[in-house]
Amino acid sequence: MQSSVQGDDRPSMRVLYLGEIDPGQTALMRMRALERLGHSVRGMHTTMPWKRASWGMRQLQRRTHRGSIVEELNCAILSAARQFKPAVVWADKQEFLRAETIEEMRKIGARTVHFTPDPYFSLGWKRTRIMDEAMRAFDALVYCKSYEREQYEGIGKSVVYMPLGYCDEVHRPLSCDDARWSCAVGFLGGWEPRRERLLHAVTAAGIDVKIWGGYWEFLRDGKWTPRRHIILRQLAGRDRFHFHSDELLSRAYQGGEVYADDYARALTGSRIGLGLVRKVWPDQHTTRTFEIPACGSLLLADRTEEHQEFFEEGREAEFFASCEELLDKLKFYCGNEPARKRVADGGYKRCKESGYAYVCRLRKALQELGLN
Repeated sequence: MQSSVQGDDRPSMRVLYLGEIDPGQTALMRMRALERLGHSVRGMHTTMPWKRASWGMRQLQRRTHRGSIVEELNCAILSAARQFKPAVVWADKQEFLRAETIEEMRKIGARTVHFTPDPYFSLGWKRTRIMDEAMRAFDALVYCKSYEREQYEGIGKSVVYMPLGYCDEVHRPLSCDDARWSCAVGFLGGWEPRRERLLHAVTAAGIDVKIWGGYWEFLRDGKWTPRRHIILRQLAGRDRFHFHSDELLSRAYQGGEVYADDYARALTGSRIGLGLVRKVWPDQHTTRTFEIPACGSLLLADRTEEHQEFFEEGREAEFFASCEELLDKLKFYCGNEPARKRVADGGYKRCKESGYAYVCRLRKALQELGLN
């Protein structure tokens, strides 16, 4: 894909990028951003050893943090570092990278950087012994959850805040004649109880809604299974939920996650895109905060301090603090296309002018880290 972004004038670096670099994954988008900045990047798809293993083997080693998969992963990363001799190793959501592997890469001469798009300290089931040890071994920590700043700074390493963003090569207005993607209101994201309650209220109000994402399928049959219970209980946190079917949300639900161009089509086809943050952790923004307006849709999101910093309410996005306010704004903009388009255009322009794309985010983070 052609890019209009030019690399910096600084000399390029060798970067070993560790992450889930499948098409449509944000790790691949961030890796691509480094390439566009002019750096020589070698990507390692670190989820492949897990995908080749059986379900039982994956579960056992994820809990014990040891075994053939973990060993293969660390050996392969160290071997790639010794061969490539990178100036920087960027570890994107590497939950099984050992501290001793990081130390060996530092001995080779690499500056090691940790980043994860997820919260870490705020969720007990996200935090592990192996990751706690690894974080103390990195040279620098890049974080995107502002509410975890003190925990990152407490580790005693170089720390840089880098908000989430969007990929301007992927997230852009992408019109399509297929009615599959067209709707008044779209939501792309996983299930949680509050999201279910809000979206049920929207569909009950007679508004045309389409939903794509994980773990909504139980609303079609309402059946309890052990696997569903474990997953939904984790996603719900302390919020209450029960297994049931929901005819309205079943009709709205289009299927699981979509990626790449289909993701952009789903956002573009939604005249209003909902940016619902999760409540199981105290999020202030998500990737959809930027992806929705970047695709030309009107962003209607939870009113948070960070959302209000990124976009001007009423001119570049709309926000809500209650179900009643959400419904009022949806009804207004669904019935007022000129107003909807004006705000959507304002959000699109703000994304471009304020540098919310990953290529801009990474350029700034590297500068703050002193990596040229």
